[in-house]
Amino acid sequence: MSDHSGAARLVAAVGLVAILAGCASETPGTPVTTAGTPVASGLTSALAKVRATEESAVLVEYGDVAAVRELVRRDRQRFQPLQGVGYSDIAARSDSLAGAVGFDPANASEAIRVGQPPNWAGVLRMEVDAEAVNGKFAGLGAQRVDGPDSTTWITAADHEVRLTGELGRLGIVSGFNKVRVAPDSIAFGPSGTSLAWVVDPGTGPSLAQDEVVGGLAACLGEVTVAMISKSRRGGPAVAVGVRATKDEVTEFVCVPDENPAALRDRVQARLDSPTADRGGQVWSTVFRDAEAEVPADRPGTVRVVAPADSATRVGRVLQALQRNDLAALFS
Repeated sequence: MSDHSGAARLVAAVGLVAILAGCASETPGTPVTTAGTPVASGLTSALAKVRATEESAVLVEYGDVAAVRELVRRDRQRFQPLQGVGYSDIAARSDSLAGAVGFDPANASEAIRVGQPPNWAGVLRMEVDAEAVNGKFAGLGAQRVDGPDSTTWITAADHEVRLTGELGRLGIVSGFNKVRVAPDSIAFGPSGTSLAWVVDPGTGPSLAQDEVVGGLAACLGEVTVAMISKSRRGGPAVAVGVRATKDEVTEFVCVPDENPAALRDRVQARLDSPTADRGGQVWSTVFRDAEAEVPADRPGTVRVVAPADSATRVGRVLQALQRNDLAALFS
């Protein structure tokens, strides 16, 4: 096949209640600390708690929310782009949710969101005042389903869209149709099926065991935030991540390809070029001093390693993915 085959498909890739009751390659660095305790990225661990399905694997967001909180406390201007990664659907309503449903997503320790509308789900790992949260959902008139160690609330039918009521006024029109409240987590989604991905992973493969998602997570290594995008047809995919330590910040892009050595050379040429590519990006400016490599332990993958100096606003790789700019870099 052509050297460009895998990269060409990347253009499309980045353009993107039965169970309710029961329900690496690493770079050295000192993790950001909160309250004196090291906070290491738990991307692979978080993926291991999610059931792998065709739909759950399409898109993954992960955030070490506690680490991001500490980074923003240190330098809001520089690190603010990392806020909300892992719970993007509800991040903008964070302050209002504390009053409406008894918890603030921004106070979580970590968050993961999987899938794409209409089939997606999210989990916030955090200390939960279950009595207070359950009281709030009871006040909304939701249906209660008690399990042995959690309570699931049904605020609407699967995939129902409600524009009215307390949640509708907050702009959460279906994401809290099903919510599971446990002492250590809040899980939510628009349907019981998608909620089950994250609260009842079962005995089948997890996302950490998914060949593409798990492989790209291993390529990223320990990161503070990450996004992994996988085509529904399998094959073309891209992962981006940011690792922030006490001493340095590094951003990563990982892309699988059938001829990684050739792709690495093309990508490095663009990273070194002082001229704009066909998408209008001058990559030597966007990712200064970045290096493209084929990791020894991920031989079918090209990884871009982009350091971020103290004057650089962090989150360039997230922005590039969201704007579909990476398709041109890896073409």
